[in-house]
Amino acid sequence: MTNDETKTVLDEASVAAVRLMLVKLADHDVAEVYEATAGRGPIADLAAEAMRARNIDL
Repeated sequence: MTNDETKTVLDEASVAAVRLMLVKLADHDVAEVYEATAGRGPIADLAAEAMRARNIDL
């Protein structure tokens, strides 16, 4: 579990890997990734970026 003070940072290789996985997911799956992270952290940020780029609504 993390709290509000915890900061997770992904290295560039991990960011590239998450972006690649998000590209391969269907729209509803990208939204599920965002929801699963409760909209917090670097993976949620990448999912939100993908949702904006693909015009995906929750």
